Amino acid sequence: MNRGHSHRLFVLLAVVCLAAGQARAQYTQTNLISNQAGVAPITDSNLTDPWGLAFSGTSPLWVSNQYSGTATVYKITGLTSSVTQLTEGVMNIGNAAPSAANGPTGQVSTASPGVTTLATDFQVNGGKASFIFANLDGSISAWRGGMTSSLITAPVTGASFTGLAIGNTSGGAAQIYAADQNSGHVDIFNNQWQQVGALTDPNLPAGFTAFNVQNISGTLIVTYANPNQALGGVVDKFSPDGTLISRLVTDPAGTHLQSPWGVALAPAGWGQFGGDLLIGNNGGDGTINAYSLSGVQAGQITLNTNSLFSEPQLWGLAFGNGGSAGSPNDLYFSAGYTADATNGLIGAISVPEPGTGALCILLIGRIAVRRRSPNLRRAARA
Repeated sequence: MNRGHSHRLFVLLAVVCLAAGQARAQYTQTNLISNQAGVAPITDSNLTDPWGLAFSGTSPLWVSNQYSGTATVYKITGLTSSVTQLTEGVMNIGNAAPSAANGPTGQVSTASPGVTTLATDFQVNGGKASFIFANLDGSISAWRGGMTSSLITAPVTGASFTGLAIGNTSGGAAQIYAADQNSGHVDIFNNQWQQVGALTDPNLPAGFTAFNVQNISGTLIVTYANPNQALGGVVDKFSPDGTLISRLVTDPAGTHLQSPWGVALAPAGWGQFGGDLLIGNNGGDGTINAYSLSGVQAGQITLNTNSLFSEPQLWGLAFGNGGSAGSPNDLYFSAGYTADATNGLIGAISVPEPGTGALCILLIGRIAVRRRSPNLRRAARA
């Protein structure tokens, strides 16, 4: 092959690889469970307005169903999310005045990956709680084996908890953090269920209140929304000790954020947005935004249907645990699925397998070596 033909082939392959790279930036959505027949392989009538997703390092996936006032449990197996199996059953999550208006929202496991708890922490019915739930009526509920549910705290006066996280202070003590959409801040409870403080941001735009809180690699990410409008959002970083570290994103006009709730950190190899912080819009268009860890907007998740991922009433985001709660390379989401949030959907977003793009890189590398090889041979003879 002469140098002219080699150069033209090199340029052509570069163009093809650019197109392939753009295609690989797209992701695949797989619906797993819904309360509506025909929407997903598994139909579960209890899955109505699912919010928080939680699991331990080995447990199945637990889902908080705000509208039905339940928690449901699902086993997700296989290298992808193509195989799902309904497991143990349904737990009724108690609150002060059980109703669709008070059901569970955020949820955590006391054995969440990266969190340490003692046997004496978060006691319920003579043992440590396994899963803890925040309720819209401002109360906290918990569950451990053999129970249906138990109300742990009386409702905090005037509170409405819309999110929950668990973490360890710098001294190692376990605490839970409940986002209160009414007061605007995040209430802190110690491992004996006592309210001991709050996460506060004194410089929030007018009308914005705490909407969710998530523990991301030991840092608490708090999302804020304006209850009076679907558009706009703010995101802060706090230490588990309660210190405001920094403002990560300020978007009160809703250029990208629209009542943000779900938060997850993508693994390094997760396609275009590997290593980015993923933040889902509960309001507006129901899309998922990607940000660098310094708060720079990197884009939005695009599906292989050449459209943005978009689900009405989008709530939880979580990568699996590598066990019974799915693959660590799949992003699981929960959504109210319809505008009135009386339905439900659990699904997964997967990064495409290496294909054309990887082949292009290999071919370009070989051509580049061949283009250099005559000079290398001449240098060897010299």
